Amino acid sequence: MDTAFAATVVAVIEEGSIAAAARRLGLTPGAVALRVKTVEAELGATLIGRSGRRVAATPAAARLLGALRGLVDGAAELKRLASARTVAGQLRLGTIATASTGLLPPVLCALTQAHPDLALTIEPGTSIELCERVLDGALDAALVVEPPMALRKGEAFTRWVAEPLVLITPPSRAGADPLALLARETFIRYDRRNWGGRIVDRYLRTIGVVPRDRIELDALDGIVAMVSAGLGVAIIPDWTGPRPQGTQVACLPLPPPAPVRNVGIYCRSMSPRQDLIALLTETFGRSACGSPQR
Repeated sequence: MDTAFAATVVAVIEEGSIAAAARRLGLTPGAVALRVKTVEAELGATLIGRSGRRVAATPAAARLLGALRGLVDGAAELKRLASARTVAGQLRLGTIATASTGLLPPVLCALTQAHPDLALTIEPGTSIELCERVLDGALDAALVVEPPMALRKGEAFTRWVAEPLVLITPPSRAGADPLALLARETFIRYDRRNWGGRIVDRYLRTIGVVPRDRIELDALDGIVAMVSAGLGVAIIPDWTGPRPQGTQVACLPLPPPAPVRNVGIYCRSMSPRQDLIALLTETFGRSACGSPQR
């Protein structure tokens, strides 16, 4: 089977659209449809069906998707290994929002300058979503908050940074006691459906504070903007990277046991891209971001 045709089927399934897959692959929709039909004829099974205006994987495609991805990945790995003079191939990387604007840019800048034949695709998402995408093979690795549960066999996490959690307030309350502010001010909560939000919730329970919740959201930029506007106070990680333009908040250290949010690379321990993932971490260690922590 032509691995480029197999990659086309995978792209159609992942994108849910022939047109979107065509844009991703730089092909015409007609060429994509022809490739899909060729693979279907070779396998003797219908792989793509219709679901309203979108296309959808058939049960046969769902069964074969892992094998098709493995075929595509294996071919790409063989090509990369055959080119011993350079680092090449594709690395599919997921990232949480704060890492995409803080940790990743200098790392990717250094990596692409040193290895121009390395192709990178970046997918945004929450830590929970991205880890699931890694496990199902859609991503090679993801820059996420450290999973709160023990890693299962086949999973790996390498910490890059430990971000202390801080209390942010409007500048006018910069000199106040953090515990007093948490007790009396309106609290803007980091979404508890996210792993970072669960760290905040666990800390509040540990110190015995029940805040006056009003708003709960998962966008840290949005939380900063709301605190800057005087809507309340919040506990968030002091992440590396820019804050929303025009916002002003004061960051107050939290009383012990002050929590941290660990951010790093999550991947499958036997990933076929393990050497590229290791190179990403090594590049981070050499970048201005600092050294990876384990």
